[in-house]
Order: sequence, then C-alpha cells, then structure tokens
Amino acid sequence: MIDSNALIEMMESSFDGVWITDGEGKVLFANSANASLLGVSKAELEGRTTQQLLDEKIFSNSVILEVIRQKKQISKISYNYHTRLTVLATATPIFDDVGNVKYVFNNVRDITALNELQNSLKSKDTIIQQQSRQLESMRIRLGEGTIIANSKAFNEVITLAQRVAAFDGATVLILGESGTGKEIISELIVNNSPRKDWPYLQVNCGAIPENLIESELFGYEKGAFTGADNKGHKGLFEAANGGTVFLDEIGDLPLHMQVKLLRVLQQKKVTRVGGTEPIALDVRVIAATNRNLEQMVREGTFREDLYYRLNVVSIFIPPLRERREDIIPLINHFLMVENQKYHTNKSIYSDTIDAFEGYCWPGNVRELENLLENLVITTPGDIIRRENLPLKLRRPQQVSAEEEEGTVSLKSAVERAEYAAIERAIEKYGSIRKAAAALDVNPSTITRKMQLYKDMSSRKQNK
Repeated sequence: MIDSNALIEMMESSFDGVWITDGEGKVLFANSANASLLGVSKAELEGRTTQQLLDEKIFSNSVILEVIRQKKQISKISYNYHTRLTVLATATPIFDDVGNVKYVFNNVRDITALNELQNSLKSKDTIIQQQSRQLESMRIRLGEGTIIANSKAFNEVITLAQRVAAFDGATVLILGESGTGKEIISELIVNNSPRKDWPYLQVNCGAIPENLIESELFGYEKGAFTGADNKGHKGLFEAANGGTVFLDEIGDLPLHMQVKLLRVLQQKKVTRVGGTEPIALDVRVIAATNRNLEQMVREGTFREDLYYRLNVVSIFIPPLRERREDIIPLINHFLMVENQKYHTNKSIYSDTIDAFEGYCWPGNVRELENLLENLVITTPGDIIRRENLPLKLRRPQQVSAEEEEGTVSLKSAVERAEYAAIERAIEKYGSIRKAAAALDVNPSTITRKMQLYKDMSSRKQNK
C-alpha cells in the first residue's frame, strides 16, 4: 500500500493540475500545478466549494458539479479567467458502498497553446481554401499560374495588359519598382497577343558590357571586330523576327545605343555591326525600367524622342506596400511552390502573417519570394512562427505624416537612420554589446538611443 504522504507527493509532482472534492463539491486537496492554472493559491482553494469558485468567476464552468449530478466521468473544456488559460478538465467520481458520490478526482491540463495552434491552422486552412479557389479562377482567366492578383490595383494592371496585348503593333513601356513583377506582365502581354507562338527574347540592358551591347542587340558580320565569329552572328532583334523583344532595364541603355535603338524602332530595320545591308524587321518591343525616365530626359541621360517612341502605352505596377491584399495570396502561392521544391510541409502561424502584412517590402514581390524560400529552409519544424522571422519584420514599422508628405525634418531622418543601423547591427551580431563594438560606441549609447526612439514613436502614436 502507498501511504498518504507518498500519494500527496506524487500528485504534487504532477505536471497537470489535480484536485479532489467531496461528494458536495468541497475542495479537499489541490496541487500546486492546479493553483497555478487557476491563478489562486492552494489555501484559497482548499475548504471552498466548487460552486463558490464558479460564482466568483475563477473559471467558466465546472465539470465537478456535472459529475456529481450525472454520476459518471465527464471531460469539459474550461476557461480560467485569472490566468486566461484554456484547460481540459476530466473529473471522475469515486462512489461509496451504496453508490453515492463520495469523492471527485479532477485532472486539469493546459491546452491553451494547442487550442491557439488549432485555431490558427483552421484559420490558415480557410485562407488557403479561399485563395486556392481564387487562384484557380485566376489561372483560367489569365492562362498564367504565376500571376497573383487579389488587389484591385493589380487587377487593373492585368486588365490593361490584356487589352494592350491585342494591339499587336503598339510598343509597351512597363514601369515599377524593382521586384514588382515587370517580367511577368511582359509575359502576360506576349501570351495574350497574336505573337504568342513566335520567338520571345529577353535582354537586361544593364547586364551587358557597353562595348558588346550593340553586337548583342543587332548582330555582326564576320570579321567585324577582333574575336568575332567567322560566320557572323544574329543579334537579338533579328533572332526574334516575327515575335517580341523584351528590353528590361531600358533606363540603363547607354546614350549612344539609344540613338541606334530609336533608328531601329522608326525604320523597322536593323544593320549588323560591320554590315551595310539593312535587314527588315517585324518585331514588337516591350521595355521596362524601375527608373524615372521623365527625370532622366530632363537631366539629359535619356533621349526624349526614344522615350516617346517607347511610351506608346505605359503600364505602371504599384509596389507591394500599396496592394497589401496580395500579400496573403502571395504567401500561400510561394509557400506551396517552396514546399514542392524542397519536399517539405511548412505552414505559417497566424501572428507571423500579421508581421508580413505590416512590413513595407522595399524589395516587393521578389523580396517576399526570397524570404519564404529562406524560411522554408531555415525554420525548424513544420510551423513558421514570428520568432523565425528576421528582425526587420518583427519590429513595428510606423510611417509618419511627415514621411508621407515628404516633409520629414533632418533631425528625425538622422534619428531613424541611427535606429535602423542599430537594429541591423543587433540582428547581425546577436547582442547589444557586440553591436556596440561593431558600431564603435558604448553599449549604453545604443540602449539610450533605442529607448529615445521608442519613446518618440510612442508619443507620435498617442497624438
């Protein structure tokens, strides 16, 4: 037989809450774990009745009173008001010789984290199902599984691109920040145009060395320069004849090449380097840039006549921060892609999605895609939580009215730059002390500046 003291010690060591009542619901024993779950001391529990605790709003419902009434084991989920914990309580009746309830043994387990995870997964599944239906209809409508358009702003871009696609002779200029998806819109235009079955060639004007760009675009005759192929070489325009040429980063095209490109667009003919005979062309041109061409025209770094030749129809792609409705669909899409790529089964916790929606995404869709690939690779387990995110996503990002209007003071700009540098250093080196050494300041300086900036941000929010 186990003596009573040993039995109490075993119940006291239990991870779960344990309490025992008599047949009327009076608490005879409660272990420390149960007191912690309820947020009241053992002394406040023992000797009290379950009904009194229920009346005092210690917990939301009582499984013990149900057991006394029904005389059978019962399990119930309850909410503890003091600790804000959700628990699973299982009460078991112990009968006397004539069948009356003599004692009730109650086992209580904290299921708060499990309940939150379940709700998160349900919410995530609902979102995924909704977005999957939207994505499926989008694929049917667009013929492109990689285009995610949930926002009104991006849907307007797609509608315009589809309309422009049918006007085969029109040159198109696609504008937008880096990473917004200019290449995808170009592909959409091509795939909806009469030239969809003809060559579609792309070139990054900023990636080709300046001394080679003319021969790459327009080709060369044999012996045109040292190292030239003896048979000559077709250029991009000639190889794409009948189809479409996509000139990405057109703003990086050197001035002397801008003149030659303008001539090709006007005459619809190209002459190879070292050649004399023009070659007739039937090519549609789509150009794209993240630069401000109008400003470049004013500064004399981009030809005005070429700008107007390219800008027959312009399509502006808004940055991701201005179409936040696309963030969750993009998360679902890229997560599905990366899970398939790496044979994983990662999902995202709900508060993590909130952090994604609150971030400004300076690198736009490309940054989001790269981050999700990184998280799929580096996150342990199958759930991506907020603590797995880089610091830049975990910290709140506030944009002041002055920033929106472009009237932020120099002092404020310096303070924000200092704070950003400090946070990057802490993220990189892992501690304030190491960050201070890297920035060549005292740790107390970093602590003081971080507190000053937080106080300043708090004041602004409370105004």
